[in-house]
Amino acid sequence: MILRVIILSCCLAGCGLTTGGSASSRERQLDALPPLGSAEDINGGVVRAPITGTCGMENVQHFVGQPRVSVPASAMPDNYRVVGPNSVVTMDYRSDRLTVRVDEYDVVESLACG
Repeated sequence: MILRVIILSCCLAGCGLTTGGSASSRERQLDALPPLGSAEDINGGVVRAPITGTCGMENVQHFVGQPRVSVPASAMPDNYRVVGPNSVVTMDYRSDRLTVRVDEYDVVESLACG
């Protein structure tokens, strides 16, 4: 019985040694994201956000971060769906459908076509 306890203790002690320790500053530097590149001059041209689809998402982006109930129905396109954290949804992509994603507090996380 004592032998089993000793063997079990040794195994558990070994597991504690393999969980890793604190990473050195050199290792943390290697894991860091590279710095951002410099911004390009567009010579006064118009910069547009990348929009995919025809769902009208560019007109409602200012509602991100707001409670879902603060989004007026009149601002929504004809074809939209609200998706929560535990919602079951189809995975078909519909460029004309606006998908409103909300978090567990019913706050708008994103608005995208699909």
